[in-house]
Amino acid sequence: MKEKTEIDINKDLKKHRNWAIIISVLFVIGIPLIIVGATKSIWAVLGIGIACVVIGFYGAPMMWTSYGSKRTLKHVVDAVMEDNLTTLQEIAGQLHIREREARDHIVNGIRKKYITGYIFDGAKLVPNQKEKPKKKVVTNKCLNCGASLQADESGFTCPYCGSHFNKE
Repeated sequence: MKEKTEIDINKDLKKHRNWAIIISVLFVIGIPLIIVGATKSIWAVLGIGIACVVIGFYGAPMMWTSYGSKRTLKHVVDAVMEDNLTTLQEIAGQLHIREREARDHIVNGIRKKYITGYIFDGAKLVPNQKEKPKKKVVTNKCLNCGASLQADESGFTCPYCGSHFNKE
């Protein structure tokens, strides 16, 4: 089962993406509504079309920018919680972002409780002795028979059918 923080960030990311798509579609729908409303003298349709275009024209760029920022936040959270990167240099280098942007995302991730079990001192994350980092539990299933895989030094092996899978 996924950790609550992972579900929350994925839920927020999905919500931002859906709103960005809806507002973008409003812009596209608004243009024909304006044309139909103006040519047929249907003032309600014209007004709705103008409102859709205005909301889409101004709202879509803001929502897509917000979505992109939220995706970068998710990448930073994954770098900390899954890849165990703890310094600004490591995180910024891995994600190809500026250290200042990485710092802002780390602070935001801690504030929203996406990053747990660490204390941020401005340059690196150190484990919080009072709270252990929450790790994502991964269950590996055999692609051939569905049994649980056993880890070994080179990857995973199925105890039932003998299939071997390399670590990725």
